[in-house]
Amino acid sequence: MANETINFRVVPSVVKADEETRLKIFSYNARFGFFDDITYEIVFTPMEESDVSQDEFVTLSGRSEKRKIHRVKPKNGVIEISHRFFGEQEWHIHISAPVEEYKKYQPPIYEALKAGWGNLINVPARGFTLSIFSLLPDLYERNAKKCDFHIHTNWSDGAENPERTAANYRKKGFDFISMTDHNVYNSSRFVSDKLSFLKNFEIVCGEEVQNDYKGLIHMVNVGSRYSVNEIFINEPERVEKEVKELEGHTQIPSGVDKKEYLYRLWIYNEIKRSGGYAIFPHPFWKIKEQYHTETKMSEAIFKNRLCDAFEIMGGCSAEENNLQLDMYYNLRLKGIKMPIVASSDSHSSLPGSSWFDETYTLLFDDGNGVFKALDDGFAVAVEKVADTPARIYGDFRLAKYAHFLLRNYFPRQSELFAASGMLIERLLVYGDDCVSLINEMEKRIEEAKKEFFGR
Repeated sequence: MANETINFRVVPSVVKADEETRLKIFSYNARFGFFDDITYEIVFTPMEESDVSQDEFVTLSGRSEKRKIHRVKPKNGVIEISHRFFGEQEWHIHISAPVEEYKKYQPPIYEALKAGWGNLINVPARGFTLSIFSLLPDLYERNAKKCDFHIHTNWSDGAENPERTAANYRKKGFDFISMTDHNVYNSSRFVSDKLSFLKNFEIVCGEEVQNDYKGLIHMVNVGSRYSVNEIFINEPERVEKEVKELEGHTQIPSGVDKKEYLYRLWIYNEIKRSGGYAIFPHPFWKIKEQYHTETKMSEAIFKNRLCDAFEIMGGCSAEENNLQLDMYYNLRLKGIKMPIVASSDSHSSLPGSSWFDETYTLLFDDGNGVFKALDDGFAVAVEKVADTPARIYGDFRLAKYAHFLLRNYFPRQSELFAASGMLIERLLVYGDDCVSLINEMEKRIEEAKKEFFGR
């Protein structure tokens, strides 16, 4: 329904479940405009469940017979209609008009179309199907945020500098990013300071922690007060001493390397002391003829909570990502739960680069921050590679809503995000004085968001 997303607008497109809501429907479709003297037929169809107490009770075996048809005339070219959207689910809104209705609008045009362009005059009869989503209160009050927690810049092995990286991510509609370079903690500090006036684009310092320059152990550290990498680099004696102390009172899981486990425990403890959020990345990344992390070690990390979240996909081949996903669900079957993210692990943010904007996290924030949303389970992993359809992993309830947003919300906002990102690039990379223009564009993004989400 991509064309319908652009050619029509439903305000709001997200509504509270079990409440009557008044919708405004706008048409920008040249072949199916809304005219005040034409009566349009509107049918609401719930995608999942019907309300047996209502006249509009719908079953799969009798949809066409039992659907109620609403007949409405527009006002000033806008259709307004009220409906009670019961349950949490997607709704289809089919709008059509009998062909004869158009005859009374402009008879000469009608006759010409009918004579030579019958396919066009039948468009109103076929109609169009639009979508909205009704949400229960706990999810309705949350803000959708597009996030990437694992990004590299030219401060380590990435291609672009942090300034261009930030601009490119905003162009793609990201609300939260963390630049997590190897052995470097604050690569995004200048960017976040320069863009501190932005309220809805959060850039957080981070790092990919590794126990030495060979990178045998990786853990993504986001939002900490200081660098754990710098402790490894500048205070190796302290690290060795504290790891040795851990050995005396730590039960090592069977079948795992003792030294590696103790180092992982130290890394996690230090990340938590620093106020950071620890994300376990790419265990099935193939390096040096083997997987990056032994499977028994990955299971031990899960069971003993040596991370805050698991990066189920990002920066890996389809096979590697699939294995990480399968391991996650296998451990869930064993009763082991862990918050999930999808990150790009991108090393370039230029259009067409591998991983950039292909895997990311879509989470739903209640105002207490992205990490609280992750911990509370209000996040899904999104995989959208090249021109393939999006695949979403995580909680079934959230996945349904996320698919709706990917089809209906993000395409409508894409031009606004691209414009804001372009202006951010002019400010950060080229030094143009365009703060006021950025603020104006961000204001428009927020206005469009409030219109879509109805709040």
